[in-house]
Amino acid sequence: MLTRKSVFIAAIAGLASLTFGCGGGSGTPATPAAGTLTRMVSEDTFTFAVKGSSKYPTGYFSYSGTAVLVATDNVTLGSKSGLVKLTATTNLSFNGEPGSSVSDTWYGYDANGNVLEVANKDSEDPIFEQANPFLFLPGAYAVGQGGSYTKSNADDTTSNVTWEVHEKSVVTVPAGKFETFVVKVIDTQSDGVVTKTEYYVAPQLGYPVKLEVKITGPGGVSQSDEGVLKSYTAAPRG
Repeated sequence: MLTRKSVFIAAIAGLASLTFGCGGGSGTPATPAAGTLTRMVSEDTFTFAVKGSSKYPTGYFSYSGTAVLVATDNVTLGSKSGLVKLTATTNLSFNGEPGSSVSDTWYGYDANGNVLEVANKDSEDPIFEQANPFLFLPGAYAVGQGGSYTKSNADDTTSNVTWEVHEKSVVTVPAGKFETFVVKVIDTQSDGVVTKTEYYVAPQLGYPVKLEVKITGPGGVSQSDEGVLKSYTAAPRG
């Protein structure tokens, strides 16, 4: 069942991958091979402007604000080590009333540099760990590539997911102008909720610079979310 929880934060708190180079400050990390995602390291920071709206049988709400994501690498969670934890702190206005939350998402990297979501946690909830970590972002990009998988959700539903690198696109956001790969993801839950997400991924940043999320569910429930990168800091790389 759809809740007021920001689906956008669930989307952005689960992306990344970087190659090592020298850089820092607010500059772009050293550019990896074309189409290869960079790997996040500790203190990489991404600040997004976010907004969205939802319609339910019992009413409507809209929100806007900021989400600040900070990476911590070489994290251990249970039996898994070498993970990256992405902490998202949001400050939002819901129907004009202020609110804030913190969520964590843990990611691992496979041998091909793909980013896999291992676990996530929202402010009021316990850690939800995936028995089989699922693809969050591919490690390399070519238009037309794609795949599918199944995953478990914290609300006891399961999802069938398809993804495709749809096209290249040059986008301009507050943080600047970027050449991106547009990754389209369709998540169909067992309870009938369908989430369609478009990630505009700038490989040299290791993260999307723009995200668009549209959700539909039983009973006419719908939600739309958008996030655009306002600024970022690439931590020094040796």
